[in-house]
Amino acid sequence: MVNEQQTSVFTLSQLAMRERSAMRFWTCVICGFFTIDFAIAAIAISMAAGDPSFRSIPGYGERAVAWDIRQERKRTSKALGWKVELHRVEPSRNAIDVTVRDGENKPVTGGNGVVRMFHFTRVGEQIRGELIEIEPGVYRATIDVAKPGRWQMDLEIHKDGNSHFWDEQTLDWFDTSESESATGE
Repeated sequence: MVNEQQTSVFTLSQLAMRERSAMRFWTCVICGFFTIDFAIAAIAISMAAGDPSFRSIPGYGERAVAWDIRQERKRTSKALGWKVELHRVEPSRNAIDVTVRDGENKPVTGGNGVVRMFHFTRVGEQIRGELIEIEPGVYRATIDVAKPGRWQMDLEIHKDGNSHFWDEQTLDWFDTSESESATGE
């Protein structure tokens, strides 16, 4: 019996050694979990930072601060009674045509302006084009709008120094071959 009691009793040095071993093991397990967590976070951040679709809308803060100014511009533009239509220039699609008509459905001539656009999947890649009148009431901006999908557009047209038209629109442009194949035409 004495031998059985002696084998089950550990010395203080053996207990201290087992406790240090357990402490090292659990410390390594916890540190391992932290390492895995930090590695996954680093991979996610590097993927997001390198992805051009993961950007905030440029100028969003300024637009939010100047909300009342933008609303006043909308009211002033609406008071002009101008109607605007946008069309991609086919087949190259490297330009858009903007048709502008006044309240009496007459072409608005002699204006100039600018269009700013970005695709919703590439908000960091804003494109800008000067509007040049190519025929009465029709203005063209040379910009690449070949990518199908949803676009945000800001349009400014100035005429005679005192008529300023501003509009913002969200445009859904789809590839015509995709829509034809979807409709079966």
